[in-house]
Amino acid sequence: MTAAIKPDKTSATEKTNLLNLDDLLTEIAHNVTGNSIQLPAHFKFDWHGIHFAGQVLPSQNGQKSSLNLVANLGYIPFSAENKERRRTLITTFTPLFMKGEYSLSTSSQIQMILLTEFTGSVSARRLMEVITLTLLDLQEDLKDIHKSISA
Repeated sequence: MTAAIKPDKTSATEKTNLLNLDDLLTEIAHNVTGNSIQLPAHFKFDWHGIHFAGQVLPSQNGQKSSLNLVANLGYIPFSAENKERRRTLITTFTPLFMKGEYSLSTSSQIQMILLTEFTGSVSARRLMEVITLTLLDLQEDLKDIHKSISA
């Protein structure tokens, strides 16, 4: 069986655009896998239906950097939305708010604040390792709490 080679009909402009796209992807890959992140760094992501906001702060003494993640686990409904659900969540979470394990935002979001200090370079790769280990450590608790609030 013989395969025919088709002539390349890609225009010069299309080839230039592809090269620019290749350069852009290379630059993005370098930024994501590069050795440094400019601090303080802020980011957001969703994981298992839970919205997170985070920041990485430089260390005070040059030894450890700080990763702060805020997990928005769900909201307490207004009385007009669901009076019984509001009462149940307030009763359940008030002791946890008092202990400081959870907080309540001004928009009635129940939040868990995760603080992690880590050593070493602050690169995208290292940051992803720290976030992954933090989330894996609290995975079951986060999913259970999110499920109970969102039910």
